[in-house]
Amino acid sequence: MSTRIPQIVPVPSKKPVDPWVVGKRAGWKITDASTLAADQTITVDVVIIGTGAGGGITAEMLAASGLKVALIEEGPLKSSTDFNMKESEAYPAMYQEALGRRTLDGGVGILQGRTVGGGTTINWATSIRTPAPVLEYWQRRYGLSELTAARMDPWFRAVETRLGIQPWGGVPNANNAILSNGMSRLGYSWGILSPNVKGCANLGYCGLGCPINAKQSMLVTTLPTALALGARLYTRLRAQNYVFNAARDRVESLVCDALDPSGLRPSGRKVTFKAKHFVQAASAINGPGLLLRSAAPDPHGTLGKRTFVHPSAAVSGIFPTPVKAYEGLPQSVYSDHFLYRDAITGPLGFKLEVAPLHPVLVASSVAAIGEGHADVMRNFANYGTVISFARDGFHPDAPGGSVQLRADGSPILDYPLTPTVFEALRRAMKVQVDVQFAAGATRVFTGHQQSKPGGYTSNAELQAAIDGFNFAPGLLRMQSAHQMGGCGMSADPTQGVVNGDGRHHQLKNLSVHDASVFPTSLGANPQETIFALSARMTAKLALDIFRISNCTLKTS
Repeated sequence: MSTRIPQIVPVPSKKPVDPWVVGKRAGWKITDASTLAADQTITVDVVIIGTGAGGGITAEMLAASGLKVALIEEGPLKSSTDFNMKESEAYPAMYQEALGRRTLDGGVGILQGRTVGGGTTINWATSIRTPAPVLEYWQRRYGLSELTAARMDPWFRAVETRLGIQPWGGVPNANNAILSNGMSRLGYSWGILSPNVKGCANLGYCGLGCPINAKQSMLVTTLPTALALGARLYTRLRAQNYVFNAARDRVESLVCDALDPSGLRPSGRKVTFKAKHFVQAASAINGPGLLLRSAAPDPHGTLGKRTFVHPSAAVSGIFPTPVKAYEGLPQSVYSDHFLYRDAITGPLGFKLEVAPLHPVLVASSVAAIGEGHADVMRNFANYGTVISFARDGFHPDAPGGSVQLRADGSPILDYPLTPTVFEALRRAMKVQVDVQFAAGATRVFTGHQQSKPGGYTSNAELQAAIDGFNFAPGLLRMQSAHQMGGCGMSADPTQGVVNGDGRHHQLKNLSVHDASVFPTSLGANPQETIFALSARMTAKLALDIFRISNCTLKTS
């Protein structure tokens, strides 16, 4: 029997107008650093490292304030003109380490963007406000008294309006219906998610870059606005290290390595940036890594610590009818039924969602070899999955991991998988199995290496098997699409790297606007929290920059 997978790539009826093609013609200031023939020194008002959720929001607001802004992006500029929905091209070009980034022990795969727009260009569009219990915990534990649900509400409403975030009004695809139908039949609660999309055509390839610009990522919203207002964008440029003043309380400059056209190796050219203020929006792994490489002040040993990943496990099933998990909005259904059953500091709660399935993702995640693997791929169109992720960072036995540097200076996350985390994933997988069988799966598979290669046709048999599985690093396939912490917020400088406004406790002209500022994980997809926190932080930052500039003018 042939194991050839049928062609599944839907072709849009027409390509949209690509704002980057139009912008280049209009004279937007875009520099591909791989083309530089000499070193450069650039002076602006504000340098932003990273172009994802935090960097994009920050750039638009500061450029609109009249400030001269430079954006630094390690990855390439890819836009709708380039997006062809091919995994073989998207993963190497737009993901960290070509989708091969993992934690130090290899236990958790890291899905993380490396392209203009960052994670917003390649994520699945899910947008969720910071859960109120999380904000309340941050207030109690870290003194972040201004981050109440009421005070954050205007910022959430602002970014929801700007980015088209609203509950999904379409019909959930068959993959999402596995979760909603299974939960309903089991008597569990579920809800509809809110994506940041406008004019979605249900192509299902959000993770490879939206070819019709329906996803309202930074790539098609804030970044084009910032460049139209005069911001400069530098791509294939890696922020290497900060240079501090003698007192080590200010950043004097940022030294960057231009990369070669492959984006993998330094070309030998250097670009140095000088600015009044620096905003780090480089992610919860690369951002702490940059500060570590720079030997930044860290008097209390908090830098890179308490980094969280929402460890995630998948349970999949084969159904009698096509699921086509590669079509439709990737995530439209969720369940928090098991997220808050215990106190937030008690046994880890978990959230349930689904994930889109494309051939490479499935082929690389199935815990089977040989004929068992071939069998799954033959049934690819009838294959659906439910994922869970655990809310780490609240229980004392789930303190997160720490960002470290490899010998070459690149960052890597050491994330010890504790018994408490594994216990939560065991509980989650048992619920996921119930959901799959309740939704009508005829065979169900887990990502555990001790599973039967051909899957299970009996719920009772699989539940008993999970009870007997050895949950240890390397035995359960886990992924993380959400990296948080490492430059945590705290009103107390001994407990965090930045304060509640994202300002570095020791470096007066450095802010951090990304998920690395989260003191814990969220138990929710993080992008809307980054949007809203960055908007709030940037509004205060712009006022402070102008106030400091005015004071300087009056005293000079």
